Amino acid sequence: MGDLETGGQLGTEQLRIRLGASRLYVVTDDLSPLESLPALVEAAVAGGADLVQLRRKREPWADLVDLARSLRDSCRRGGAIFVVNDHVDLALAADADGVHLGQGDAPVREARERLGERPLIGLSTHTPEQALRAQLLPLDYIAAGPVRATPTKPESVEVGFQQVTAAAQVSRVPVVAIGGLDEGASAIEAGADMVAVVRAVCAAPDPRQAAQRLRREAEAATSWRWIRLNGESRKSPPGETLLELLARLGVERSGVAVEVDGRIVPREHLATEVVCEGAVVEVVHFVGGG
Repeated sequence: MGDLETGGQLGTEQLRIRLGASRLYVVTDDLSPLESLPALVEAAVAGGADLVQLRRKREPWADLVDLARSLRDSCRRGGAIFVVNDHVDLALAADADGVHLGQGDAPVREARERLGERPLIGLSTHTPEQALRAQLLPLDYIAAGPVRATPTKPESVEVGFQQVTAAAQVSRVPVVAIGGLDEGASAIEAGADMVAVVRAVCAAPDPRQAAQRLRREAEAATSWRWIRLNGESRKSPPGETLLELLARLGVERSGVAVEVDGRIVPREHLATEVVCEGAVVEVVHFVGGG
């Protein structure tokens, strides 16, 4: 979880730095007794959960305030981020680090106006179009899925890792893979920054050990690279060349000049130069085709 201080509320920038370094996102289940959730969350955070979401669909949000505050404190002591599901009011009452919204929940812009600048806002997406539209909203991360069928959302249709990859290709914010996951590598390799799990930790005989395993798998996986593309954060799959990046953007190389870290790349090198982590790429269009 890095070298950032733990135990207190993080500032706006620190919170987003921690989000960017996160790999394991644990969501509480609806089956565990409420009184057992503090111990479960403590174990998950001790095992390596970077972010914990309180999700209890069967209880009114007003009945969860004390629990949410307790889980918030546990997460802060362990250096994890704490968010709540659906309810902006609960996030405000519990002084949570953020809220995760579904497509049918409060509008993102309304949530941002009520929460202010610091708290994180995440949004579930289930189609490439939803992931693309999400880039226009004041969000901090998006979730993509459900990858597999899951009893937590029996009405949802599984979309596989294709939705994770589609989201990664357009996202300017971290991507969380959601839905029926019980291992940490495949989602990261498909383009996710984090793996979200419910039963894999909450229903495990040893939640701490389960979180440790998932975190190790996520960290060992080959992740996509974050780059700066024309001033915006974007993701690039491992081994992608500049020519492949242009093709993914729908750009013809004959009509552009490509600059990487202040250096103009010769056109004949576009097919061999690989995009590296942290690269600053400028794609400049010009008239006349060069």
